[in-house]
Amino acid sequence: MLKKGAKMQYLSVLAGGAMGALLRYLSTQGISGLIKTPFPAGTLLVNMIGSLVIGFLFGVFETRAVPAGLRLFLITGFLGGYTTFSSYSLETVRLFLAGNISAAFINLALNNLLCLGFTFLGLGLSQKLVAHV
Repeated sequence: MLKKGAKMQYLSVLAGGAMGALLRYLSTQGISGLIKTPFPAGTLLVNMIGSLVIGFLFGVFETRAVPAGLRLFLITGFLGGYTTFSSYSLETVRLFLAGNISAAFINLALNNLLCLGFTFLGLGLSQKLVAHV
C-alpha cells in the first residue's frame, strides 16, 4: 500500500504529465499548421521552449523554497510530458555547472548518438516484424 505522500507525488506527476503532453501535441500541430516545411519545426520549438522553461524554473527553485509537489508537477510532470529534451538539457547543464565537463560532453554524445541509433534500430525491428506478419 502506498503512503499518502507517495500517492500525492504520483498524482502531481500524472496531472502535470497529461497537461504537458496535451500542450505539446497542440503546440506542434499549431506550429506545423503555421510553418509549412518538412523540417520538424514544431518539435524543435517545443524543445526550445521546454529547455528555456526548465532552466528558468531550475534557477527559481534553487533560490526559493518551493513545495516538492509543485516541483514534481512542473518539472517531472508538465515539462516531462511537454518535452523530455528539457530534462536531458537540464541534466547536461547541471554536469557543466558542477565542473564535470567530460561527463557533460559524454552525456551530449551518448544521448544524441545512442537515441538516434536506437530509433533506427526500433524502426528496423518494426519493419522486420511487419514483413513477417
